Amino acid sequence: MLFQKIHNYFAKKEETIPLNGQSSFLKRLSELLKEGYTFHEAVSMLLPFYVKKSDFVIQKMTDVHKNGSSVTEVFKLLGFPNRLLLPINLATIHGQLQETVSILGVQSAVFESARKRLNSLLVYPLFLFVVIFLLFTVFRIYFLPNMESLLGTRTNLDSESSIIWTNVLLHLPNYFLIGIATAVVIILVVIFGVRKKNIKVQLTFWGKLPVLNSWYQLFFTRVFSRELGGLIESGLSIQRAFDALVFQEEHITLQFIAQQMREKIVHGESFSEAVLLLNYFPTDFHQFVIHGENSGYLGRELTLYSEFLTERIETKISKYLSVLQPTLFLILAIFIIGAYLAILLPIYEMINIV
Repeated sequence: MLFQKIHNYFAKKEETIPLNGQSSFLKRLSELLKEGYTFHEAVSMLLPFYVKKSDFVIQKMTDVHKNGSSVTEVFKLLGFPNRLLLPINLATIHGQLQETVSILGVQSAVFESARKRLNSLLVYPLFLFVVIFLLFTVFRIYFLPNMESLLGTRTNLDSESSIIWTNVLLHLPNYFLIGIATAVVIILVVIFGVRKKNIKVQLTFWGKLPVLNSWYQLFFTRVFSRELGGLIESGLSIQRAFDALVFQEEHITLQFIAQQMREKIVHGESFSEAVLLLNYFPTDFHQFVIHGENSGYLGRELTLYSEFLTERIETKISKYLSVLQPTLFLILAIFIIGAYLAILLPIYEMINIV
């Protein structure tokens, strides 16, 4: 059974577009659509460059079209995540598929660049950490027992204290790994536990976490304003735009909030009042909505606001990444100082004995 799952995983991998190629695929797909190619023709032209089993995938894509499935099913077949399937699904409603694919290509390129930068920032510190961990292990196996035997004849408190501190300092990487592993396990347990709750409980939970709340609001509001703005710009009324968001299944949180906002609008509240009452969005979002309602360009205002949030997210990601590597080097410096102290303390004790 396990070998079958592994085989299916690798077989599936050869039929989908890898993550590092999705932004390039979307960019080229947008260019071909803009030149007048049909969606089927454009995808068929690009697949041999991105998928190993391209002939097999093209045949499956053809079958999907014959069965009357939407464009979203094709992207799902190619391995695109739900965060990209949602705007594509809604693009089939407002008819701006080429523009949507172009925007998604740019956004995917930004996050791919951030991921590559994160990997490059982590490679060198992680390599140093592995080397230091091995050195500390060697010290504990060979150095510490020798020091204990040399100082064993002297049983005063200073001798015992130096050995204890040496032992503690040589275990610093272990304590760090145990702490990181414990934190990761706790976070994963909390995330899986929260995801089992209903959407309202999830929103309440994330709203109580200071740092994560701001990130959650940024990402969600960007999706909300981009998709709603695109629907309204295409000529749909606010009511029909919210209907489209409610009926989609790729983003459950968006579906829940859209349903709540639609109910408030049906009961006579304006869009801006519904935004203020729900309190799921950044504080400045309400002002943008009011300005859009007053100017009569609500759809365009929402689209511009989503672009503004994208820039804000990019800035925050760059800021956090710029702090990450110095923090890792600071932790490594603490380990190195601990190693020096672990070696020097017994040596000083031996000098005192002499």
